[in-house]
Amino acid sequence: MDHGTGCVPPEQCGCTHSGRYHLAGESFWEGENCQRLCRCDGSSHAVQCSRSACAPGEFCGTRQGVYGCHEQTNGVCWASGLAHYTTFDGKRYDSQGTCKYVSHTCNSSLDLSFRVVTANRHFRNPRVSFV
Repeated sequence: MDHGTGCVPPEQCGCTHSGRYHLAGESFWEGENCQRLCRCDGSSHAVQCSRSACAPGEFCGTRQGVYGCHEQTNGVCWASGLAHYTTFDGKRYDSQGTCKYVSHTCNSSLDLSFRVVTANRHFRNPRVSFV
């Protein structure tokens, strides 16, 4: 049988769950807050899920395209030069307007609240701005 990366014996085929294919033995998280940990059973080709949660020191979200529980780390955002912004989640933005940009986060489980404010100004030419 073909499981997407080449032909394998039927007992090595994975599972299709919620429109996605998972390799035999693969584990993955489900639910808005990682409430279920699921695993593709290679012998039955069925997905089995059980209630679960992230461990202390982890958060539920997407990191490098993978949804699930990830280690909490310090975040970094930055603004530089000719209006280049990189957010805490690594997304990059460029803006030539002369606006004020506000980022606000509140995470009640960490009792953390902060606000990041940046502003663009014209740079010698009204069509070019910098942070």
